Amino acid sequence: MMTLKYPEPAIHQHSGGALFTLSPQGEPGVLPATHQHLVRLRAMLRQRLTGPVKMTCHPHRVGLSSSVAIYLEGKLKQAVNILITVTGQTSWPQEEEYAHPRWYITVPDSADLVYLMLWINGLDV
Repeated sequence: MMTLKYPEPAIHQHSGGALFTLSPQGEPGVLPATHQHLVRLRAMLRQRLTGPVKMTCHPHRVGLSSSVAIYLEGKLKQAVNILITVTGQTSWPQEEEYAHPRWYITVPDSADLVYLMLWINGLDV
């Protein structure tokens, strides 16, 4: 069996429009505001799902935009759908949107999409 390991992003200041700083040899990082969104996303997933959680990813393109539809299913068949789309900017679900079964997140580039997908998969829900 293979195990994919990647470090938890550290909180620090950085410039640029990326969601995560992903330097070749350094640790990943996030801005404090991004960290708060990640904490909120983790809390909402824990509220909706009980473990173990199965994650299924469906990559696709709509026009020129690359996306990954993530389907998360809990032990009692509770489910959350998250659509992460590369748009060149970042957006997170608004508070009221977490009440719905489908959440939309946009990210600046494909590296952010992949790292966010890995981060979600690594959550202990």
